[in-house]
Amino acid sequence: MMKIKSQHQILMRFTWIEVVDTQRRRGMPRETCRQREKMNMEEMYEVLRFIEHGAQCRQSMDCVEGTILIYYLRDHPTVEKRILFEWFRQIGMSLDQFHRCRKGQCYRYLNPYSIVVTGEGALLLLNLEAPENEFVMKKMQQRAVRAHFLRPAAVRKAGQMRAADLFGFGRTLQFMLAYTEAVPGLTYWEKAKLARVISRCTESGRRQYEEIRQAVRELPEVRKRLIRRKTLWLAGVGAAALLAAGGGLHAVMKENNAKEQGERRQERKDGTQTEPVADSADTARDSETRAEERMEEAADVLETFLLENTEEGNRQVIQNGRELEVQALRCLAAAYEREDMEEEAIRAYGRLVEIEERQEMIESAGVKKMQLEAGQGQYAQAVLTGETVLQSLGTSQQIEQLMAEYVQKSDGEEQSDE
Repeated sequence: MMKIKSQHQILMRFTWIEVVDTQRRRGMPRETCRQREKMNMEEMYEVLRFIEHGAQCRQSMDCVEGTILIYYLRDHPTVEKRILFEWFRQIGMSLDQFHRCRKGQCYRYLNPYSIVVTGEGALLLLNLEAPENEFVMKKMQQRAVRAHFLRPAAVRKAGQMRAADLFGFGRTLQFMLAYTEAVPGLTYWEKAKLARVISRCTESGRRQYEEIRQAVRELPEVRKRLIRRKTLWLAGVGAAALLAAGGGLHAVMKENNAKEQGERRQERKDGTQTEPVADSADTARDSETRAEERMEEAADVLETFLLENTEEGNRQVIQNGRELEVQALRCLAAAYEREDMEEEAIRAYGRLVEIEERQEMIESAGVKKMQLEAGQGQYAQAVLTGETVLQSLGTSQQIEQLMAEYVQKSDGEEQSDE
């Protein structure tokens, strides 16, 4: 797995680029210096905006006051983690909208020079075709920039135009992570998730993403601190939600641990393993004990809010309970699916379709539910699920394709029965 910190070399290379640019300004005409310094401050830039209208996406141009991303990060290296993650999503969604508006055409030069930070803190893509942005294009043609953000020619393939934007997206995320200090700092889980997203964007192979929206779906979200009065993070409270939702995942984990311990005991009897097995089993028991303690603590905290019988206490229970339910159901659905508990997985994904707020997560849960139902031969039910999902989304190419496929299969079964 690619390490995020390895991108420190890119940071050093870009710092070197800025030093060289400063040295080259000496002896230049004043007008040339002003043009070069234009990108360092808030100026007017022609950018791309996108308007969603049902299944259609239209592109428009706009002139906004802002700062080129690389210079903004240089002057503001400390960024709130929530904002940083939101920026990642904005870049990815803008690329996806560009592809849909241009019928798959590649943006080509995605990098920290082609993104503008507006005064409102939003990130927008530069219009690379605008004459006013020519000085930025010259920056993008520098050898160091092309080497780090342009997909190597040796791995370019015909018909994979979007792969170039995926590569630029992954490298831009790497650069932003190396150039900034997130506050609060990234957790181990967030680092691992980002490393996986970056790897699948920048590396060729079977596991590489095919579309930008796949990468956007897997970007991490900031886990909110649920309880102000206690130092209790969502990672700790999530186990309590699993228990409240039926204990399915806990039961699966417990069963797996029991199987592993049984296998290890048998190996120890056969003489294939010795003392380390006992240590591993003790570690597993300690982890299970800690998880149970966290579940009890989380349940106590929610119950404490409920027993307050106040408007604020009820609001805390509702807000935190909803967040926990979503996190719990995501884990449960995945665990049920892995353990071939298809009926339980279908119910979990169905509930996620009802309570998820982000459109990409609704679509993902709906696709999973439809595929599981179709796998059981319930094509008509899968089509009904698709209709339910479309009521929330309005439109989804993937959902509509699955519906068309399952309608044909359902009609085929009816004809064969006759």
